[in-house]
Amino acid sequence: MSAERQIPAKQPKASASTPPMLGNEEMLLAYVEQLTDARKGQRAMIVHLSRLQGAKPRDKNLQIVAAVLREVTDQFSGRLFVLENGDIVVVCKGITRRAIDETIEVLRYLFNDDPVTRAGTEQADFCAVFDLEVGYIDFLFALDEIREAARRSSSAAGQRRRFDPAAIDPAHAGALFKALQRVELASMLRRQTVWEMARETAPRALFEEIFVSMDRLQKAIGPTFDFAKDRHLFLYVRRWLDQHVMATVARHQSNVSLRLGFSLGLAALLSPEFDDFDKRGAVGPERIVLEMPLAELLRAPSTFRQVADRLKQRGYRLCIDDVGHQALPYVNLRPLAPDYVKVVWDDALLHLGEEPLREFCEAVTAAGSERIILSRCGRRQAIRVGHAMGIRLFQGWQINQANR
Repeated sequence: MSAERQIPAKQPKASASTPPMLGNEEMLLAYVEQLTDARKGQRAMIVHLSRLQGAKPRDKNLQIVAAVLREVTDQFSGRLFVLENGDIVVVCKGITRRAIDETIEVLRYLFNDDPVTRAGTEQADFCAVFDLEVGYIDFLFALDEIREAARRSSSAAGQRRRFDPAAIDPAHAGALFKALQRVELASMLRRQTVWEMARETAPRALFEEIFVSMDRLQKAIGPTFDFAKDRHLFLYVRRWLDQHVMATVARHQSNVSLRLGFSLGLAALLSPEFDDFDKRGAVGPERIVLEMPLAELLRAPSTFRQVADRLKQRGYRLCIDDVGHQALPYVNLRPLAPDYVKVVWDDALLHLGEEPLREFCEAVTAAGSERIILSRCGRRQAIRVGHAMGIRLFQGWQINQANR
C-alpha cells in the first residue's frame, strides 16, 4: 500500500458540479506561495520516504508516521501534504527546533533498519528542515528538485545513467566543486551587445551582457556532470557561477562605457554576496541591467515581485530573461514594470499562424516596442521578422558581428 493511501489528504468530496481538486503538489505550492508575505516563524520539513533504500515501508509504520506528523500539525497550526513520490511535507508556524528534532528522531527510529536513517548518515538524506523566513528559496529549490527527480525517473526508467543527480551528496558536490576550480572561467566569459535597430536609423548599442559560455564550461568539466541535461546540477552550478559573475562585474564595471547586463537567479539576489556587490559597486546601479529568468517568476511569483521591486527602488534596470514567444501573450509582466523583456528567437516565428501571430504582435505592442528584445538571433532574417512584428531591439552573435 502506498504512502498516499495511508496518509490521505483531507479533501471534501467532489460533486458533479465541483471543479477538479488540485493535486497535493499544486495545493502545497499554492499554500507556500501565500506565505511569502508572512513567513516569520514558519518552518517546513520534508520527510524523504522515497529515499528509503531497504524493504518497502511497512503499513503499520506509515500509519505511525501519519499520526506523528498530524500531531505536529495540530499542535503548531500546520499543514501536511503527501507528494506524488511518497515524500511528505509539513509546514508549521511557531514550531521549535527542539520539537522538530524530537519528531525526526521518532521517524528515524521507525525505519532504523534502513541505511538512510542509520547513525552517522546525513540527517538531510531522510528529513530536511527549512526556516522559511530565511531559507524560503532553498525550500522552493528542494521542491523543484523533487519534481524534477520524479520526472527523470519516469522518463528514464530502465536506462543506465552516468550520474544520478536526484540528490547531490557531499562527495559528489565536492567532486563537482573541484572540477569547477580547475576551470579557467575567465576564458569562458562572453560579452554580447543588445542593439536598437529601428528601420530608419543606424544601429545603436544599448547595453552589453556578460555571461559564461555553458557549452565551453560543460566541455571543460567533462561528461560526468551533465548539467546541460539535469536541472538539479544546473541549479547547483548556477549558484556558483552567479557568485563568479558578480565578482567579475565588481572588478570591471568601472571600465565599461555601456550599461552592463548580467543574469542572476533569485538565490543570488537574496544572498549576502549580492548585498556586498550592491554596497561596493564602482558604478551606480542605474548603469546595470539585472536579468531575471522568467522561470523563477513562475516558480515563486511573490518573492520574485518583492526582489524586483527592491532592485528597481535601488535604481537597477530590470530585464525579464528567457521568455518564449508562446509565453509572451499569456504572462502578465505589467505589474513588474520591467525595463526590458527578452524573447528568445525561435524558427517557429517564421511560420506562425494568423491567430498566434496576432496575439504575439499585440503582446509586443502592450509591452512596448522599446522594451522587447529579440535574443539569440542567429540569422539576419530575424531582424526582418522582428521589424514586421513591431520589435526594434535585437541580440545575437551574427547581429553583434555585423554591427562591430
